[in-house]
Amino acid sequence: MADEMENGATELPAEPLSERVAEVLRERIISGQLPAGGKLNERELAADLEVSRIPLREALPLLEAEGFISTEPRRGAVVHSFTYRDAQEVFDLRLQLEPLAASFAARRVAEGADPAALLEALESARTGVTGAHASGRNSDLHEEIVKLADHHLLRRMTGLMNGRVRWLFRLTPERDTPKMWQEHAELVQAIAAGQPALAAALASAHVERGRHDSLPVLAERLPASADASARRRRRGR
Repeated sequence: MADEMENGATELPAEPLSERVAEVLRERIISGQLPAGGKLNERELAADLEVSRIPLREALPLLEAEGFISTEPRRGAVVHSFTYRDAQEVFDLRLQLEPLAASFAARRVAEGADPAALLEALESARTGVTGAHASGRNSDLHEEIVKLADHHLLRRMTGLMNGRVRWLFRLTPERDTPKMWQEHAELVQAIAAGQPALAAALASAHVERGRHDSLPVLAERLPASADASARRRRRGR
């Protein structure tokens, strides 16, 4: 686990050990280091991460709640296979939640909240727009909007979805373009100006453009459903 931090693969914040373990495993699943359909071997993972099996076992329910793993009879914890239906559902929820978050964030700015952290996240996304970590920085920007919105229930709901959004962004790296940054810039400017209606409209348009551009690509890259994914894995054996 320490080596992973030194190599820059995953930066671990000061959190309970189980959450830190979940963060590392989540990133490995998103990056493909832990392949879809693969079984998580607790003994091997605990040794690799240099932790006991207790925090590892405590981390697994966190990942299952986010949809990254599932527990199967006789197999234990298995990495979820991201499907086209999963991608559709992520966009469905983003279309509902992100305009709401943008509106709340702009309203708070209008009431005196400081948008400095959001503006910093925008600049970080701009400098990384063509880099290897662009998708992660774009995700950070969306999460910063939710933080600024300061709506506890909304934050809990989006928290369960954030990992899958990052997974989705990683699957479509061609979307990380200067055009996307410009969409982000317009959205952040509306929030920073305290314009809730405009911010909500721009967030909705941004997600809808992403859906329109991403789903045809994802239809070619992903199995249609969990059943189709299982059949694909069996053929590959």
